[in-house]
Parts: sequence; structure tokens; C-alpha cells
Amino acid sequence: MFQYCEKIKPFAPLFLRLGLGIIFLYHGFSKVFGEGAGLGSSWNPHGMSALTQILVAWGEFLCGGAILLGFLTEIASLGIIIIMAGAIVLVHGKNGFSLMNHGFEYNYALIMMALALMASGPGSYKFGCGCKKK
Repeated sequence: MFQYCEKIKPFAPLFLRLGLGIIFLYHGFSKVFGEGAGLGSSWNPHGMSALTQILVAWGEFLCGGAILLGFLTEIASLGIIIIMAGAIVLVHGKNGFSLMNHGFEYNYALIMMALALMASGPGSYKFGCGCKKK
């Protein structure tokens, strides 16, 4: 069993990218293109300005797509961290940690996934220019 684990270790960044990228592509898409979303300007019931809503919606959508493809992964991960930190400060933090109480547990997990991608990079299985780090 442990030999199998060694064989899949090179895929760890890909697994992180698939998880994080799909989550944010999905949520960003619904905030930008969903019914009544106004291209990202009218999805939030928490009183955010239209500009903030647009930045968050398009940030989730574009960062999610970039992470999924492995394109500018570190920068896109930083964008996700900023968006999730904002969600904690503006929405979920007042409810404590527990997801059961609408707290920031999920946001925290997403931040940790994004930090892991920043630390590891996109991995070998990515879309991009084919450039290699030295």
C-alpha cells in the first residue's frame, strides 16, 4: 500500500488544483453568469458594494480557472487567500470557527489548500508555456 502512495505523490499538486480550482470556478461562474448576478455585481446579500462584489466574483472565477489549468498558480492562489480572508472578516468570522454555525471553518480549509499550492507550485501536470523552473 505504501508503495502505491509513493507512486501518487507527484500528483499531489494536481489533486489540490482540481479540488480548489473546481470549487472556485463553480462559485465564481455562478456569481458572474448566474441568473440575476449582473456579471458579478448583485449576488451578495451582506451589503457589499457592487465593485467589491464584481472583484470577488471575477476573482473567484478567474483564479479558479487559472488554478485548475496550473497557469500562474501561485498568483491565483494568493488571490483566493485574499478573497477567503475577506470572507472571514466580512461575513463568517463573527460566527466563530464551526461550519455548523456558519463560521469560517470552510474558508480556513480553502486558505490552507491555497497555501499548499503556493508552497508546492502547480506540479508537473499543468497547462502553460512549458517553461521549467531552474
